[in-house]
Amino acid sequence: MKRLTVWIATLLCGLLQHHAALADEQVLQNAQSIVVKLFGAGGGNLDSYGTGIIVSPQGHVLTVASHLITAGSLTAVTADGQRLDAETTGTNLPTDTAVLQLKLPEGQTLPFLDLQTAIEAAPGTPVLAFSNMFRVAAGNEPVSVVHGVLAASVPLEAAQGRWDFPLQTPVWIIDAVTNNSGAAGGLLTDRQGRPLGLLGREVRHRASRTWVNYAVPFTTLAPVVEQLLQGTSSRVITENMQTITPLTDRQLTAGFGLTMMPKFLPRTPAYIDNVTAGSMAATAGLRRGDLIVLIGDNVITDVHDVGRQIAGYRPGQQISITVN
Repeated sequence: MKRLTVWIATLLCGLLQHHAALADEQVLQNAQSIVVKLFGAGGGNLDSYGTGIIVSPQGHVLTVASHLITAGSLTAVTADGQRLDAETTGTNLPTDTAVLQLKLPEGQTLPFLDLQTAIEAAPGTPVLAFSNMFRVAAGNEPVSVVHGVLAASVPLEAAQGRWDFPLQTPVWIIDAVTNNSGAAGGLLTDRQGRPLGLLGREVRHRASRTWVNYAVPFTTLAPVVEQLLQGTSSRVITENMQTITPLTDRQLTAGFGLTMMPKFLPRTPAYIDNVTAGSMAATAGLRRGDLIVLIGDNVITDVHDVGRQIAGYRPGQQISITVN
C-alpha cells in the first residue's frame, strides 16, 4: 500500500508538471504571436533593430519613441515571418511611446494585445519579458524571453548619454536584465501571460550611473495609445506644415549654426553633421553625430523635415529639439 501511494503521488506530480508545462507553452505562444521584430536604420552606437507589440487587429504597433521610428525606412517582422513596412503615426514624449501602422495586405488582420486587459501588479510578482534582444530573431524565429520579478514601482530618474531621459511616468523596476540591445518596446507579462507593461530603453540611473531595467505599465499607456490611434495626439508631420517652405541647408547653418548630414538617400536620417562654435545650436548643447528625432511634438523622419519644422516657428519662439 505504501509503495502504491508513493507511485500515485509521483504520477500526480508528473501530471501537474505536464499541465504546468503546457500552460507555460501556451503563454509563450500567445505572447510570441503579438510581438514583432523591428528593423530600420542604425549607425554609430545606435542599433538598427528593436521590438514592438501589436495593439490592434489592423496592425498598429506600440513601441518606444527611439531613433528607429525616425531614421529612414522601418520594417516589422511578425511571428510567422511576414515582413511588413511600417510608418510612424504618432508619438507621446511623457511616456516615451510611439504607435506604428503596419502596411497589411487587404483584408488581413493580426493577433493583438488588448491593452484594456492589462492588470496592476505588486512588487515580487514573477514576470516574463519578451523582446528581440541582440537581434536573435530575424524571421519566424521566436523572440527571446527573460524571467524575473517586479522589484518596485517608482518614478524614473535616468539619463541617456549626457541627456536627461524625458520619461515622466512611474515605471516598474524589473529584477532581471531587460535593457539589452533591441529589447526596448518588448512585452512584459506575469507568468500567466497577463499583460503588464512595455519594456523601456537602455538608460542609466542619473545618480548612480547603473543600468536601469524597467517597463512602463500598460495601465498608464492604455489611454495614451487610444489617443494616438484616434489621431488626437502629435502626428508625424502636421498638415499645416505641408504648406511651409523649408529652410535651406544654407539658412540652417547661417541662422542656427546647424549643418545637417547631406541628403544621400530618399529618406536620409536627420544626423547633425556640424555645429558652428558660438551659434544657437552650440549654446543648446547640440553636437556632431546627434540624431534629431523630434522638433516640438513632431517626429523627424529625415533631414528634410528639420528645415520644414524649424521654418514653422516665428522669430523669438523657443524650439524644443529632442536628439538621440
